[in-house]
Amino acid sequence: MAVREVISYNKDYLTGEVYTDKKKKEDTGIKGKVLVELFDAKTNKKVKEAYTENIIPDIVFKELFLRFFSGDVMGIDYSYIGRLENLFSYIYLTDSTKPESASSEKISGNIIGYAHRNIPYSGTDTKRGTINITETTLEINNGKIRLNFVFDFPTHAANGSFESIYWGDAPEDLDYFHIGPPIVGRGSGDGKIYADADTEEDDTQDIYWSIHYFMHGHAAKYTIYTDYNKGYVCFDGSYSSAINSTYFAFPEHLKGYQLIVPFNYNIRGFADWDNAIKLLNDSGEPIASSDISGVFPILNEAGEIDYIIGWDINWDNGTSLKIYKWSNVGVLQEFHEINNIAATFKDEYNSNFIVQNVSVEPIYWGGKIELYGYHRRTDEVTGEYIYSNKVIRLNLDCTKDSEMNLKPKIGSSLWFSTKGMDSGNIERRCYLRSLAARTKNRIYLFYEGINGGSDFYQVITPEGNLLKPYKELWGSDNSDYGVCNIIGTDKWIMYYRDYYSGSSYTFAVYQTATSKPCGAHTKLAKPVEKTDANTMKIQYMFEIDLVDCANDLY
Repeated sequence: MAVREVISYNKDYLTGEVYTDKKKKEDTGIKGKVLVELFDAKTNKKVKEAYTENIIPDIVFKELFLRFFSGDVMGIDYSYIGRLENLFSYIYLTDSTKPESASSEKISGNIIGYAHRNIPYSGTDTKRGTINITETTLEINNGKIRLNFVFDFPTHAANGSFESIYWGDAPEDLDYFHIGPPIVGRGSGDGKIYADADTEEDDTQDIYWSIHYFMHGHAAKYTIYTDYNKGYVCFDGSYSSAINSTYFAFPEHLKGYQLIVPFNYNIRGFADWDNAIKLLNDSGEPIASSDISGVFPILNEAGEIDYIIGWDINWDNGTSLKIYKWSNVGVLQEFHEINNIAATFKDEYNSNFIVQNVSVEPIYWGGKIELYGYHRRTDEVTGEYIYSNKVIRLNLDCTKDSEMNLKPKIGSSLWFSTKGMDSGNIERRCYLRSLAARTKNRIYLFYEGINGGSDFYQVITPEGNLLKPYKELWGSDNSDYGVCNIIGTDKWIMYYRDYYSGSSYTFAVYQTATSKPCGAHTKLAKPVEKTDANTMKIQYMFEIDLVDCANDLY
């Protein structure tokens, strides 16, 4: 693809200073041209101007094709093009200094101002501007469509310094998971997989059973995805209603066992029962369901099972943890246990370590078992609780390897100050409530507000480096969806299970992300600062080359 050079600039009309910057853009046939103008509110004279061109992330182009082709042409669910259209609902002005990137873009930084693409606004919100319907125009000239959006910001709105302009979803939806293109469904043109329990002529009772009990169902104790379409389920083969169901002839030789079962969405019923592994206890008998909370296999470089890891957590009496290691055929090789974790890991103030979550997943990629929690003590002067949040890492034999402080990090976020939290008091205003998720290079933490503080999610690296200081939400805005990490990566899938009247399911799987991507991003040559002495106009023009369908060729 051809690459063109564009020049961005910032101009100060009062000093005559001009700052320029050169950027290289791939010539995709779609250009986004942005002009920012600041005016003296009293004289209406222009005082500053900035111009640049944007970048539309590859995800927009790829998703548009995937949604159309897999959703409509192949019939795997619906295209849901509206989920992409929503990414162009608002413009956002932020203080992000991140460079533009075609491969990965989300709205970053503190939001200084925003405005809706179509809905005028005349209120007193200190961040919100308005679309100027009168000046927004559409024209077709010289084989191009030009749509010029014009936004106005009054003196009280969007005051501060901004360097990036994004298109994105609604403010209240930015932190929801992004539901991407469908990747699993029935390719017959009629949408999602549909499975009925009652109608034998539909011949879907076995699939209904798999969705109800096996794939994220009632007898699935733990599930890992190793790719978008496959993985392993820790299945409870002693779950009576599952193994004695009339909808599916459960293999007799597997009944009564805790099992590791491969699954693949490309096979009927998803489960590969021929390669199921029975898990045994130290006596060679079936291990009891009550003895394990979850199990998953560790794969070698060839993608074959090397060994199997399991665990059981008892939250009573200070929390205890059992760790199991089986061979690749289910023979128990190692068993380790740590009791009363709370008292085992007291701090220098002799306070117990309160375990909130245990993550065993890091073992999959060669990491350690992780205990997430806190120590708590009382300030003798104020009477407030002070929380020392941390993660304690254990070896496979349950001995301590290391620990890391998880004091919430504020970074450059302005949100914390609006909630009365700062680096000096934050350990008195919130505590680590839970581990929302653990991927290979991401730790998603949830802190609960106390003593006037507020709830929030935070994303860090395994080394403790801050990735996202504040995230309001975790999950989807649709209760029928669930999410799973593709283990050993930072990628996600979202599955859809909708239960109808106790007798049928629809089921689908989508690519997903833990927050919404942006529709487009442009970074100015240098920051623009607006004050209450200025009004501001932003012109954002999309220029699109028309497809040449006029030549009737034979």
